Amino acid sequence: MLKLNLGCGFRHLDGYVNIDNRQKCSPDMLWDVINGLPYPDNSVDEVMAVDFLEHIPTAFVPAVIHEIWRVLKPGGKFESKTPSTDGRGAFQDFTHKSFWNINSWFYFMDDDHRDLYGIEAKFSGNCKDVVTNPAKKIIHTHCILFAVEP
Repeated sequence: MLKLNLGCGFRHLDGYVNIDNRQKCSPDMLWDVINGLPYPDNSVDEVMAVDFLEHIPTAFVPAVIHEIWRVLKPGGKFESKTPSTDGRGAFQDFTHKSFWNINSWFYFMDDDHRDLYGIEAKFSGNCKDVVTNPAKKIIHTHCILFAVEP
């Protein structure tokens, strides 16, 4: 079973290929996903992206999501946690380059949104907002999605 942990930072997960573009994190694979993912189509069982997508510049988001979808096997799991714009966490970190909330996922789950913008990647599943730090008013959008064939 092939599982990827994108943007692992110092949070390495057992049983995953821990991928990061920063050597100081000692990833299993030093790689910048903006350049795509070095795996064949339909070859990955699971992709984890925790506090990762918000560091991808907005202009590259559709391509990165497409790459995740491309490498996932049909029905493969994609789990994402991003600071939601419905809380302060999305905006408090100056390294964030894209901004997310539940509605952001319509563009990858809803056929009308996908068709309007020519997005091939398609996922099904569920997203919900979770308060992860009440004192700092930080909310994360947590999605558990599954790759759907177009």
